Amino acid sequence: MSTLSPEHVMMCPICLETMKCPIIQCLRGHSMCDVCIKNTHITMCPCCRGPLSQTRNYQLEQLIEGLKNVLKLNCIYISKGCKFAITTKDKESHEAECKFRRFQCEGNKFAKWSCNWSGNYSDIYQHFKDSHRDYTRMEYKTEATIKVNFNTDFNDVQIISFFNGQHYFYYKHKVDKAKEKCYWHFQLIGLQSQAKNFFYEFEVHNGLRKFKVTEICTNDPFDVEKTFTEEKCVVMSFTTIKNYLNEQGDLPFKFRIMSNKKAGPN
Repeated sequence: MSTLSPEHVMMCPICLETMKCPIIQCLRGHSMCDVCIKNTHITMCPCCRGPLSQTRNYQLEQLIEGLKNVLKLNCIYISKGCKFAITTKDKESHEAECKFRRFQCEGNKFAKWSCNWSGNYSDIYQHFKDSHRDYTRMEYKTEATIKVNFNTDFNDVQIISFFNGQHYFYYKHKVDKAKEKCYWHFQLIGLQSQAKNFFYEFEVHNGLRKFKVTEICTNDPFDVEKTFTEEKCVVMSFTTIKNYLNEQGDLPFKFRIMSNKKAGPN
C-alpha cells in the first residue's frame, strides 16, 4: 500500500476539501463529509461504488480536529500560484479571500449591474476599464461631488488603483431609502490580514462646515452589508446630508486611502 499524505487522507472524495464533522463511512471504510452526502444525494461510495452506512468515523474526526492548529496544508489554488501554507482551521477562510480565486464582477454583485464577467485578480482593473470605464475615475485621493437621490435605493461601486496597481480597492456607496441613510466604505481586494493595515479618511464639506470620519478598511469577501448595519463605516442621515448640499444640490466630498507605517505602500 502506498503512503498517502495527511492532506490526501483527510480529503473528502466528494468536495475534495478537508472533511468536516460529522464524517460518515461506507461499508468498506471510505470516509466523507455527511453534509456532502446530503447535498449531493449520493447513494453509493464515490471511491468503491459500495453502499453507504450511517457509521461515523470518530477517530478521523478527532484526528482532524487535533491537527487544525498544527498541520500546514496547501491552498486549493496552489496550481495557480498561491504559495500560502495554512492550517486546517484557517484553510477555508484563506481560500475565500485568496487572490488566486475566481472573481465575479463586483458591479454585478453589489450594484446589480448586468455584467456576467468572471476572471482573475490581475484582470479585474482592466475589466472595469474595458466595460465600466466611468467607474475607474477615482484615485486613492479624490475630491468630487455626487447627487443624492433621496427617493430611491441606490448602490454604487468603483475601483481604485493604489500606488500604481500595488493594491486595488472598491469604493462602495449605498443609499437606503427605508432607513433614510447613506453609507460609504472602502474594501481592499485581497486578504483581510492586509486590509486591516489600511484606513481611509472621508470628509463631507460645505464651506467651513465639515463632517469627517476615519475608518479601517475591510477586504472584498467581507460582507459590506454587515459593515453598513454595524455602522463601522461612513454613515449619514438624509437630514444631515441635506445640510451639506451645495447650491447645485450636490454633495461635496473628499477621501484618501492610507496605509499605516507598518504596512507601508506594499
